[in-house]
Amino acid sequence: MDILKIAKKPLIAALMISAMAVPAAAKSYRLATNVSDDSTAGQLIKQFADAVAERTEGRVEFELFMNGQLGDQLQYFQQIQRGVVDAGLINSAALENVIPAFGVVNLPYVFRTSEEYGAVMTNPEVRGALFAAAEQHNFWPLGFLSSGFRSIYTTKPVESIDDIKGMKLRTMSSPTYIEMLNLFGAVPTPLPFGELYSGLQQGIVDGAEGGLAGLYVANFGEVAKYALETNQTRLTDFVVTSVRFREDLSDEDLAAVVEEFEKVSLESIAFADATEAKQLQQAVDEMGVEVIKVDTAPFIEAVGPMYEAARADEAKKPLIETIFEIENREF
Repeated sequence: MDILKIAKKPLIAALMISAMAVPAAAKSYRLATNVSDDSTAGQLIKQFADAVAERTEGRVEFELFMNGQLGDQLQYFQQIQRGVVDAGLINSAALENVIPAFGVVNLPYVFRTSEEYGAVMTNPEVRGALFAAAEQHNFWPLGFLSSGFRSIYTTKPVESIDDIKGMKLRTMSSPTYIEMLNLFGAVPTPLPFGELYSGLQQGIVDGAEGGLAGLYVANFGEVAKYALETNQTRLTDFVVTSVRFREDLSDEDLAAVVEEFEKVSLESIAFADATEAKQLQQAVDEMGVEVIKVDTAPFIEAVGPMYEAARADEAKKPLIETIFEIENREF
């Protein structure tokens, strides 16, 4: 009898049991944003990252790069498409430059209430229409995170649409947002978000369109003291990943990532409304910002041509008709 073979058998069995007991190695993935960690999106992304790490027992961990550490959205989006960055927060205005259908959800006053917004953004048909071409552009969507409604804030007193005519207002590099401000009578001025504070301070711009919570969170209320509550758009943030990220995960871990993001996504609407209302009130109380309630009818009337153009665009018409049907609204 071969004594060596007998001795080897328990050793081999022990090694096999030991190998089976070793968990998959933890891996860190880079997730980029251009927002602060205390912003609405920043808080929700941190919640999502913590939930994924716990759910996967550390196999999938996200290293968060906040405040534009990896560049602005268009810069790190290109890195996501190349597979260099694993995931990132990309808003619908940035995605419009890649997939024109996103111009529909950017239309001013396409969402009139939070309830309409929720009904549309959780609709599978809408999601399918928005992301049908995603993989052709080398990215993969996890889903949406809601921000609150966007309005206008300025360094000069304002009370109506007439007061913003001729004002230089910062906006994103989105055809829809630029056209909207033109129709309002303002002078749209694309500017990186990170340069907005100095732009307001130095008079490069007279104000901006954006979430009014930014007056407090980004300290814009130190220089922009007037908040015109126009609620013209509800910019949607999306978290997208590289195709390589998706392929790198096991089926189990990918399912965990998708499910945990869906939980955060669904609670983001109410969370955004509550958080941003609180932060705007802090800007009022601590920075002396004045909130002006405004008649939105002239703003809605001004952007009528944008809807006519969307209706004439065969790439956008089906999606906008679907949205109006969900909202029980006439085109």
